[in-house]
Amino acid sequence: MKTSLLVVLCCTLGILIVTAGCTQTAQPTPTPTPVPTTIPTEPPTAVPTPLPTTPVPVPTTIAPAIPLPKIIRDTQLLFTISAPSGYAGTTIRVPTSPYNILYKTTIFNPAVSGANRTITDNSGTYIELPDSLTIFSYSSSLSVDQNIRNIIRGSGAAFNESVVTYNGITYVRFDVESDPYSGAPGKTIVFVGNKASANEKGFLPVMIYTLTSEDTLSQATYENMVMSFRYYTGRNIGSAPGDETDRPSFYQ
Repeated sequence: MKTSLLVVLCCTLGILIVTAGCTQTAQPTPTPTPVPTTIPTEPPTAVPTPLPTTPVPVPTTIAPAIPLPKIIRDTQLLFTISAPSGYAGTTIRVPTSPYNILYKTTIFNPAVSGANRTITDNSGTYIELPDSLTIFSYSSSLSVDQNIRNIIRGSGAAFNESVVTYNGITYVRFDVESDPYSGAPGKTIVFVGNKASANEKGFLPVMIYTLTSEDTLSQATYENMVMSFRYYTGRNIGSAPGDETDRPSFYQ
């Protein structure tokens, strides 16, 4: 009996072991990770830059001022002014009314054609001379400064008006598109000294220059000439530097 029971137990145990082995789940084989596919990168397409259809303007340069080593002096009219090398000055008296006195001083290049004819013209009319600056010295006994300003304003020429002060002299400046006296073409700049800026002899300055096609002087040079103009007193004009203006005896 014991032997039969032992055989039964052994058979039962074997069946249980076989059953347990059959019920285990087989582990799945891991799926291999796919190797990433490399996609070649295409170079960026160059976008052509359109060429400008409008030409780029070339910047213009302003002609520089040249040195003004020459000093010209008019002892009787109590002034000095600087000028380019080789320049000279001539002063003549212009016939006017008995109540007014007018002198014309021309700062000019003697090499310019027609210079002598222009500087000795005593009509009182401004005449364009290339590379020159004209200084009219008016007696301030009358309101000549206001009269001159009115002439320019009523000339019909286009102009810009401003006020400047150089060396204690105040001017009304007119940038006129043509000669306000003759109407001749060529930008003309007029500096009309105020009556309050007259010197001790009662003269006030009116300075004029015109930019002509024959000019070799730049506008900057003219401007520096104007800014150099100064008055002296009767006591110190004798010690002022400079070469005296020529004064033809028959025009005094």
